[in-house]
Amino acid sequence: ALTSLFRKVDQHTHQTYIALLQPWSRAVTQPSSKGAHTDIILSYQSTSGFFYTEQSQTSNKMDRRSRQIIDLFCATSDKTPTELQACIDRGCPWDQPIPPQMMRAMGERPSPTIPLNIAAQYQRHDNLAVLCNKALEEGRPELLESPDLVGKTPAFLSVQKGNPFCLGVMAKAGANLHRAIPHVWQCTNRQANILTDPDKFSMPVHHALVRTVVSFTTRTCLCCAKNQKEVKLQVCTQCKMAYFCGAECQKKKWPEHKHVCKKIRQGADLVTFHDEMPRQKLVEEDGFLPFDEVVDNDLDVDDGQNDEDYYKENDTWEWYDPGTMEWNRYPKRINEALSNLQALGSPRYMYKPGNTDAEGMEERDQSMNPPDDVASNHAYYSEMIDHNIYTGCGRMMRVIPVITDDDDV
Repeated sequence: ALTSLFRKVDQHTHQTYIALLQPWSRAVTQPSSKGAHTDIILSYQSTSGFFYTEQSQTSNKMDRRSRQIIDLFCATSDKTPTELQACIDRGCPWDQPIPPQMMRAMGERPSPTIPLNIAAQYQRHDNLAVLCNKALEEGRPELLESPDLVGKTPAFLSVQKGNPFCLGVMAKAGANLHRAIPHVWQCTNRQANILTDPDKFSMPVHHALVRTVVSFTTRTCLCCAKNQKEVKLQVCTQCKMAYFCGAECQKKKWPEHKHVCKKIRQGADLVTFHDEMPRQKLVEEDGFLPFDEVVDNDLDVDDGQNDEDYYKENDTWEWYDPGTMEWNRYPKRINEALSNLQALGSPRYMYKPGNTDAEGMEERDQSMNPPDDVASNHAYYSEMIDHNIYTGCGRMMRVIPVITDDDDV
């Protein structure tokens, strides 16, 4: 019956709604919690999405509010901004997740996902702007940070999927972009919202988006990483996100930045609540586990060598603190592992500050509440970014090679 129904709608709509509603087909053959048989009747209306009713011994009609929530989820992923706004004007809850009881009836875990997450997931920057403007107008900017089932925000999804339009919307709305630096990218077909293989077109966009977000959140030059204590920075006149210390750096990075610059601006223009691009706070206090209590003995480094002698004789790895605008050395154990794995050709080093049991360990399926014995940080050499994969935060890192007597100074 579902297959016959979905043949009547276009392919994109089929993929959208089958993902949302197909699990209901399992409920048809299962008794309800009270032992009553449940029948699900679906009907499609072209202008207002799917409506459905539930007939059973215990309920004559599906809750109207739940039906409105599903209707708005469908409009977010598959309708125009005008139709989405009309759905909101009719009183459909635009800030609510699918009710937990409905998710459990479908055999799924309850999820905090709200329409903002769906708009970013389906890369609907136009509808994302409608929802962001609504959240800001209602005085509820906290909705911009709404997590999905694994804790990822709409801004994070925008960068992870390589969509500069969506990033422009979230940046102009004032979302926390410190938590929008993904360690894993997703290359997708935007119309079908399915994963595709990376190619020469998608990879430069992903790379440029990450570098732009890092420049924006740390207020450092996109090219040379100098900060505002070292040089007077100028922001890109188009996207208002990338910082440069001069025309030379801007010209050098333009072949990379041009992939996203104007598209970010186009997305940002859809957010009308703010006249200018809001500036990011420099510090994300809960973004990373601190190194403050990490000492060498905790990390199995007891070589009898003091720190200064160690760093004079080895390459020094450092991470950037935007709060102090200074580079800080990694603890000796982490410094040693970063050098060793890079020499072996590994793409990353996985660790957790102060916990050697977590080194190199990761969850098979990432969760919002990871166990203590898995790595929280993934340091990637290709981008030179140290990621906390559970908060979505990333910080710049660099290596200073040791100078030997044979090197030219």
